[in-house]
Amino acid sequence: MKVTLKYFGQLVDVMGNHEETQEIDVKNSNELLEQMKQNNPISHIPFQLAINDVLIDQEESKKLNDGDVIALLPPYAGG
Repeated sequence: MKVTLKYFGQLVDVMGNHEETQEIDVKNSNELLEQMKQNNPISHIPFQLAINDVLIDQEESKKLNDGDVIALLPPYAGG
């Protein structure tokens, strides 16, 4: 399936872009997280996923669909 990955914060610096479209061979968010942690230079940076603008609890597995937009959000602070 084809998805759009969007990077934010320090992930942009590490990945070298803000957004990319990728063909992935996973069925759910847990499989995607495992693949991202193993095959990318971002494995040392903690991040949270949002799928189609909805934050995902990493304790549950969310089904992925063709065309999903997946944001990788590193820790942030504000005030």
